[in-house]
Amino acid sequence: MTRDELNRELRMHSATWQSVAIVYGLIVASMVGSAMWIIG
Repeated sequence: MTRDELNRELRMHSATWQSVAIVYGLIVASMVGSAMWIIG
């Protein structure tokens, strides 16, 4: 893999890391919410 290919991969993935973080945050929030609902 050349440096140009690596840069292209990083650029493609850098656009999607925000959506991945949002989805991950939603999953964690739903887990915490359900845990609080069960405990409460």
